[in-house]
Formats: sequence, C-alpha cells, structure tokens
Amino acid sequence: VWRLLGGNKALQVVNQILEGTCDNDEILRCIHFGLLCVQEDASSRPRMSKVVAMLENSSLILPSILPPAPLTWKIRNLSLGSQTSSTI
Repeated sequence: VWRLLGGNKALQVVNQILEGTCDNDEILRCIHFGLLCVQEDASSRPRMSKVVAMLENSSLILPSILPPAPLTWKIRNLSLGSQTSSTI
C-alpha cells in the first residue's frame, strides 16, 4: 500500500465492489489512517481519540506517514540448525 500511495495508485487496493460507492478522497483518507496506525514506532501512531477526530472532521490536516521499516522474515533451517534472514 505504501508503494502504491507513493505512486498515486493507492486506489488499486480498494475492492472493485466499492467502486463508485465512495468518494476517492474519502478512500485515500482511510488508507492514510490505516498507514498511520501501523507505523513502526508506536509513539508515531495516533491515539484512538485522534483517529476518531480525523474521521469526524475531514478538514483536519493528516499527519505525515513515515516509510515502513523493511519486513524481515527469519527462516530457521531445523535440520542444520542455521538461521537465515530475508528482507522483502
């Protein structure tokens, strides 16, 4: 979603069933809220009271979203006892 948002293609994540039922700006705000709520640093995430205020007042300026941290999966090879990491 982060990459799509940066490329002005965030609406591609919206289910086609919803097409035409919502205002695109409203959908983009909701995507922005979602990305705010999953920031890596918990102190960067808005409190629920702030999320409710943002949902109720569309004129509020939304805080900036920080890029997500790389997602690292640790895979352990049980037979060899070794551990490898892979970054997506």
